[in-house]
Amino acid sequence: MDATKTLEKRSLGVEKAGDSVLAVRPIAPSGGEAISLSVIMPTVSWTGCFEPCVRAVIEHSAARGGVDAEIVVVFDGAGGPPPVWLTDAGVKVFTTGDCHGPAHARNLGAAEAAGNVLLFLDADVELAPDALGRIRDAFATSPDFVALFGSYDDAPVCSGVVSQFRNLLHHHTHTSHPGSAASFWSGCGAIRSAAFFDVGGFDEDFRHPSVEDIELGLRVQAAGGRIVLDPAVQCKHHKSWSLRSMVMTDIFRRAVPWTQLILESHDLPVTLNLDWGNRLCGAAALFSAGLVPLSIAIGSWWPLLAVPIVLPAMAWMHLDFYQLCLRRHGVAFAFAAFALHWLFYLYSTVTFAAVVIGSKVSLALGRLPWPRLFARENRQAPSGARGRFGW
Repeated sequence: MDATKTLEKRSLGVEKAGDSVLAVRPIAPSGGEAISLSVIMPTVSWTGCFEPCVRAVIEHSAARGGVDAEIVVVFDGAGGPPPVWLTDAGVKVFTTGDCHGPAHARNLGAAEAAGNVLLFLDADVELAPDALGRIRDAFATSPDFVALFGSYDDAPVCSGVVSQFRNLLHHHTHTSHPGSAASFWSGCGAIRSAAFFDVGGFDEDFRHPSVEDIELGLRVQAAGGRIVLDPAVQCKHHKSWSLRSMVMTDIFRRAVPWTQLILESHDLPVTLNLDWGNRLCGAAALFSAGLVPLSIAIGSWWPLLAVPIVLPAMAWMHLDFYQLCLRRHGVAFAFAAFALHWLFYLYSTVTFAAVVIGSKVSLALGRLPWPRLFARENRQAPSGARGRFGW
């Protein structure tokens, strides 16, 4: 089957306003319409964790008579024919033809979706049995918001220390910040299709998994749309993390582009990872890391006396998270989680400072902001129509 609908045909409209991309018309609350849900999953493999995750969506929808959701899967790349069990289940499957990144794949899925609410789900995320119903009910009963996202549960699949820490930290961050949010999460996030098309969909300049969902959320909020974080909408993460993958992802796929978004929007939101508690912990990690070289430089151990004060203070500010780690895996894991958390704050804070300082220096010298990973000044509405095939 040839795909004929494109994002342009769904009335996309964006305009440039200073350094931000805003919707042409403000997003108005939607109400009075029956909710039709489309689940959109990009993937780069037909096997691995994708299979149990998409099967979970199929099963949860079938458990409610098969009317709960339309399921759209987009393979990012050439791929091969999809597995028979996938197409036999009534899943709409498309391919991008070449690797364009998850932002492009999600835009393609949105262009092919029929629902008035789009649920974006990562290929390594397994929905809880009640998640589809909760999302449908939330949009049906709360016309004052246009987007909603959920949270990982507290039982991630991969058993490694770094994987458990990383996924439990994400769970804790989302469950401890319910209510209105300033960003969006495409791991398990739903948005009214009209609002999605109004703001231009995901920015396809992001060719790798990065902060394209956060950037979308900033445009939705700038256009007057309310976004809600509902921790009761839960899912299970299947991703395996190593220490190297965590650090590299956090720096180059999260901290650098997120800092650039903050600089471009001239706004530092006080939410999720950027609330005041996290900012203080970042400063404390940087301060404590500097005590050892300071002690060596001045030839005195006196600066080290601050360590027993700073580190317990950091632990106290996130005591509920370490209590969660203690309950899940015991004392040794709780201490390991604190060490990883300290490292996370250290490199994230250093990266933020480096990008801000580098950008200011580069602008003062009349050059493009450094480091500039994405060419954003000529952004257009995503096409969603390049090299597509449907089964």
